[in-house]
Amino acid sequence: MSEHKKPHGCIVAFQRFLSGSLALLATGFLILILIFLGIEVQIEGMSLLVLAISGFFVLRYLWKKVKRKPSSNTAAFKHLFFDFLRTAAVIILFSVIMSILAHNAGYTGETIITEEETSKTEVVETTEGDKTIRYIINKLRWKDFDGDWYRMNFKIAENGVQASKQNREKYRYTRQFTWGNFYKNMADHDRPLLEHLYTSFSKIQKEKKMNRRKFAEFIITSIQNIQYNYIKSTPCDGTEDYPCVGNVRLGIFAPAEFSANLTGDCDSRTVLLFVILAKFNYDVAILNSNEYRHSVLGINLPARGKSKTYNRKKYYFVETTAKGCTIGYLPSNVSNINFWDFVLVN
Repeated sequence: MSEHKKPHGCIVAFQRFLSGSLALLATGFLILILIFLGIEVQIEGMSLLVLAISGFFVLRYLWKKVKRKPSSNTAAFKHLFFDFLRTAAVIILFSVIMSILAHNAGYTGETIITEEETSKTEVVETTEGDKTIRYIINKLRWKDFDGDWYRMNFKIAENGVQASKQNREKYRYTRQFTWGNFYKNMADHDRPLLEHLYTSFSKIQKEKKMNRRKFAEFIITSIQNIQYNYIKSTPCDGTEDYPCVGNVRLGIFAPAEFSANLTGDCDSRTVLLFVILAKFNYDVAILNSNEYRHSVLGINLPARGKSKTYNRKKYYFVETTAKGCTIGYLPSNVSNINFWDFVLVN
């Protein structure tokens, strides 16, 4: 009989206060999760909106039919117990969702780099056998054409960068000079210097289970994301509308150099991409245009858009100097394919 007595006022007040606090806690936790996913993991737009609406719908469903007028002290404590269970369920559910989304977006818990500051460079020393090797590490963060975010270290040995520079600078500019032969010389020399890059790209491919098309786009967008720079064989004159590096022999950085300094123009990028994609057995080419004074990559993959044929194979253009330029896209000011010539094909 005592179980059905009118509940004590203090117990009811305590139950209502704690139940309300738990509901606020669950709501606050959801808001923090949404803030984390929006700022840290960079989930944007409609995806974040759908997640927010779904989250608040779950909260409303869990609490909307809860009785706040218990008929006895036992009922009051029973309601409170179920409020604890609801709150725990919300925290566990949203934590699992956050972990899944963060993992899929490539979030690793490292220091967050904003979209405006997409790289961070450091130099580390390691001892390998009886040798001390200095590595230049660029921590990059970018998103691909599908909006998926990635993090990866561009790691290269400092002595490899020096060797790359020496090889580029000693290349002779003669009457027989062609850009294709020059690019090939740099590509062949620097290919073994980029082993850490190959390993890092391959590791993420396996983790994300990327198909061949997705993997190519993953590599291409990593380079597109890097700030464009003019690389001149003459001094910069201050009138350039992009950052400029002057007095660089032949006006290009070799693949290992570019991987270390992240300072490159069009052909610095195309040669690096040529080396990396060829390493993973993609059929790629470099096309130059004297008319446009520009260099792009060509890739033999099923796609739509602009392409050019070589040996009965269709190579789709890849603009490497700007974000978001999908395979097959050429900006309108360089879009006449008659002005483009193959200079190197792997």
